[in-house]
Amino acid sequence: MTAPMPAPVPDLIAATPLHADVLAAVHETAFAYPWSADDFATLLADPSVFGLIAADGGSPCGMVLFRTVLDEAEVLTIGIPPERRRQGLAARLMADAMTVAATRGAEKVFLEVADSNAAAQALYLRLGFAVAGRRKQYYRTPDGPPEDAVVMVRPLP
Repeated sequence: MTAPMPAPVPDLIAATPLHADVLAAVHETAFAYPWSADDFATLLADPSVFGLIAADGGSPCGMVLFRTVLDEAEVLTIGIPPERRRQGLAARLMADAMTVAATRGAEKVFLEVADSNAAAQALYLRLGFAVAGRRKQYYRTPDGPPEDAVVMVRPLP
């Protein structure tokens, strides 16, 4: 029996406000309450915000947005379409974005993740993040009460 072929490594593209429609389309596949193209354009017009888009054969297959302020970075959002999950895309996007954040002077990176999102929490733990706290009723949910966010932090080299 032969081993399965690894998934192709996508290209990573620096996001600009001109990519707002692409970012919104990817975000819509990943979240119940997606951000709009206007949201992305506004964020990327801020010089403290940067993003990366994963593209496989020219088709977007993931995205991440970070904000850096002084010595801290924050993951604003990361999204991978369901059919592309568990292929290492999120880890690659996070690793490359953390490298960019470090070059911008960030010494640590923070993020919030839904309490129910065990897969994402496991990924962040593998990437060296630790739980730093909780934000009560941070995320709205489609059919229930708001959900807590787990706050995680990781030092950057």
